[in-house]
Amino acid sequence: MISVIIINHNTPEVTLKCLEHLHRSQDVEFETIVINNTPEDKLFYPKVKIFNNPKRLGFGANNNKGMKVATGDRILLLNSDCFVNPDTLSILNTQYSILNWDVVGCRLTDEHGKTRPSSGYFPTLRRIILLMSFIDNMPMVRRFVDSIHVRDLSRYENGHEVDWVQGAFVFLKREVYDKTGGFDENFHMYGEEIEWQYRIKKAGFKVFYFPKVSAVHLERMSVKSYAGAFIGEMKGYLYWFKKYQPDWQQRMLAVVLFGGCIIRIPAWSVWGKWDLVRAYVQILPTLLSEIFPKTK
Repeated sequence: MISVIIINHNTPEVTLKCLEHLHRSQDVEFETIVINNTPEDKLFYPKVKIFNNPKRLGFGANNNKGMKVATGDRILLLNSDCFVNPDTLSILNTQYSILNWDVVGCRLTDEHGKTRPSSGYFPTLRRIILLMSFIDNMPMVRRFVDSIHVRDLSRYENGHEVDWVQGAFVFLKREVYDKTGGFDENFHMYGEEIEWQYRIKKAGFKVFYFPKVSAVHLERMSVKSYAGAFIGEMKGYLYWFKKYQPDWQQRMLAVVLFGGCIIRIPAWSVWGKWDLVRAYVQILPTLLSEIFPKTK
């Protein structure tokens, strides 16, 4: 059986729409667990287990809470703004039994059917330099480069093993959660699914992208601006490097991120993206404190 875990965070209408799509699924047995991160949203849906949080938690902590109470031998982590098709779960479930997947993500599209980027490579200093300098998004480069976010859509036509798949749709064996302990809850939002899949692969499991089934992902319905996502991602890199990389790389990372912000501030100013400009200005003191830490 599949345990489907969905988090509601300020999106009750979207969450209910997600549940409606999910419960059109055919030829598959599943249970549905909703972690309601904003309990002021009064949610109800037939045959759905709803857990109201007494206080708000981060993305990873909420998913961990759902996985702890899940009873299925297979788990699907599904964003509330991600809508499955009637055959998505049944095909994945069948392929799982044939191919014995550990972790798999499907093709994610927008509401018009256009493929969205949804996988990539683990962060390294070189890859973050490519990201912050925009090099990894240049048309002739992004087709081949091992970037953190693979943006070239032609690379999503065929199934293949990847470093990570996007947290909007992650299908996994229960064994993977049991052996790796789930998300690192020190991440609040953005980057936590990448770090968990890093530990998953270190534990000997494999992660795959499977495009023969799809789901519609609206993206960031609970976030009003991309600014929070960009800042959250940078803070995630800082935490990642403190966890896995030596001191000199931690210091160099802060320099790279600082330089990237300096590039982006005038660029976004030209485009009138003032929320992004303010966000990048806001994080500069944090980066400076990483570059020049105070001595005791």
